Amino acid sequence: MPDVAAYALSVLRPIARERMRATCTIDRPGVVVTAPDGEVTCPATRIYPAPTWGSSHPDYRGPCYFRYPGMAFEQTPQAGGQVFTLSRGVVKVPFGVAFMTGDVVTVVSDPDNAAMVGKVLRVGSVGDQSQATAQRLLCDEYQGPPVVVGGGA
Repeated sequence: MPDVAAYALSVLRPIARERMRATCTIDRPGVVVTAPDGEVTCPATRIYPAPTWGSSHPDYRGPCYFRYPGMAFEQTPQAGGQVFTLSRGVVKVPFGVAFMTGDVVTVVSDPDNAAMVGKVLRVGSVGDQSQATAQRLLCDEYQGPPVVVGGGA
């Protein structure tokens, strides 16, 4: 008997990848370091697209797709006297990289919505599932004072 699920995935995953017209980078923050002069940095490691991927790799540009669920999830927490708006969105990327909670997604390009370029989202959870057509990352978007990745005070 043929493996119908495997066949369906072999057809549907390339279709899902075609919908990923935007590009993004995903970095994994490291340990926060405070220098003797008080400067605080958080070196990050690029995990997507992997720095070792050459131009022959199908995902070397970092294809992705963004979707905000139909039901709004917004909160307005306050921290340090600043008010933030917290939204949740789903970032879809091709299979192949092991993502983790806390990874940071930065939108590099989006031919369908230029307002997405430059957005920074933090992975809140990884939506693992069997027979999925793409990896789904449930991400938090903080709107307010900027999120600093890789350095800053």
